[in-house]
Amino acid sequence: MIVGQGLLARAFAPRYAADPAVTIFASGVSNSRETDPAAFARERDLLRPLLEAGGRVVYFGSCGSATGDSAADTPYMRHKRAMEAMVAASPGGLVLRLPQVVGRTPNPHTLTNFLRDRIASGTPFTVWARAERNLIDVDDVAAIGARLIDGAGSGGRRVFSVAAARSLPMPAIVAIFERVLGRQARVAFEPLGSPLPIDVADALAVARELGIDLGDGYAEHVIRKYYAPDA
Repeated sequence: MIVGQGLLARAFAPRYAADPAVTIFASGVSNSRETDPAAFARERDLLRPLLEAGGRVVYFGSCGSATGDSAADTPYMRHKRAMEAMVAASPGGLVLRLPQVVGRTPNPHTLTNFLRDRIASGTPFTVWARAERNLIDVDDVAAIGARLIDGAGSGGRRVFSVAAARSLPMPAIVAIFERVLGRQARVAFEPLGSPLPIDVADALAVARELGIDLGDGYAEHVIRKYYAPDA
């Protein structure tokens, strides 16, 4: 069963829409700048009865929630950590922590849509020069995630990170967009931010089995797939 209609819901639907034993919960707060307690409460109230009903419930957490730095101390990240803990404590719960997922979506709040829109329109913007982000193709999330979901009973693991091998500094991501779009960004870099370390051992092992290369050059490959002028 699929709960939700967005990018992740569509990606996992071919495998799990008709599977009564697995619930893909892809209907949560999608804006990382959200601060409204009511929005967080709606997600919690929708998720809790699914966990109480039993069966495998898959929740999409955030790789950023585990960093421990100030960027993880926001209302959104505190909410994500609380939801991850609730799911992991449930007998059938499974958490897939994700970084910045890239795919075709009209959501203006995604990092990659924001960068594309600002650079394509010539609108000035500011980014943190020391911040790192990790980009992964939604199709690869679905492929790797399905393997983890179907084998999640082994070892009792409840939380997995599904991400690319490397997180990139924001200036490097902006430079990739400039190459792909053929336009110069009107960007100002502030000396703020921090690295984004992610334990990707499980994701890389599964990716190798599936023939998915998450290594060097992956971020540019993904950006070209979805944002090149002829994409």
